[in-house]
Amino acid sequence: MDVIERDPAGTNPAAAKNTRPLNENESRYMQGSKEPVTSSVLISNSKYLNNPYYRDTFTQMALRRHGHDLPETYLIPNMIRAITEVKDIPDFIRLIGEEKAKNPDFSQWLDARRSVTYTLDMVKDYSDGTLGAAIRAFLSKGDMSMEFMMQGEATSDLDYIIKQRVIGHDVEHLVTGFGPNQLGEEALAICNVTATARYFSPALAQHLSDYPVFVSVCSYKRVSLHYPAAMPDYLDAMRRGITAGQALKKPLFMVEWSDYLDWQLDDIAAVLGFERGPDAGWDWSTAACTG
Repeated sequence: MDVIERDPAGTNPAAAKNTRPLNENESRYMQGSKEPVTSSVLISNSKYLNNPYYRDTFTQMALRRHGHDLPETYLIPNMIRAITEVKDIPDFIRLIGEEKAKNPDFSQWLDARRSVTYTLDMVKDYSDGTLGAAIRAFLSKGDMSMEFMMQGEATSDLDYIIKQRVIGHDVEHLVTGFGPNQLGEEALAICNVTATARYFSPALAQHLSDYPVFVSVCSYKRVSLHYPAAMPDYLDAMRRGITAGQALKKPLFMVEWSDYLDWQLDDIAAVLGFERGPDAGWDWSTAACTG
């Protein structure tokens, strides 16, 4: 295969030759002799590709730069709507029921419904280095809240799972040492995808991983396109997230964090079986992957 030469000015004939589109024979080798069925509208056998909101949101999140004009999370509401529009909720609920029937640990966790809303008053007395102190520091930053959506009492197993994942997300950042920053978000997302895939059936894991997979894949592509200097560290963050996810005996959203408020963060990670990330040591990555 020819090596692609860099030629920003467009003056090198060899570079122009090597960066051309594939010719007809080369394309046919990849595509075969058949052509897709034509239609007056865009349609495929993928419900995700067929959904215009999903296509648009996925494309924007994967190809955009992170500008200073809008928050990094600006497209998250779009992503939630896009995923909601294509998700088979009855299938999701059915799979949760099947998992409960065969997995006593999961069933017990769901039936306990130990939902906790963290407040500054609840964690005001915990000593430095503990999870309680880390939550206190987090909540002390302006108007931060861990229960920013899915408020109120859960009315079903599915509601409870979603609620616990929302409330637990920031705690997971604190315990794992993954973020919140560009590298940390990726490490935590891929950690959760890995742990979920190991613990649940493939079909249920797919439902549970819709959001972190969406974020992870789009972030990976965006960084590779616009912030290549960060890619070595980004890949290392992915590796660390996968390693942590493989070490977990159950997904992080099933851990009852209120049982660990007086534990040191390093001790929590040790008992759960993974190595913590660098916390603020990755904070540089947010600025490096913006603009």
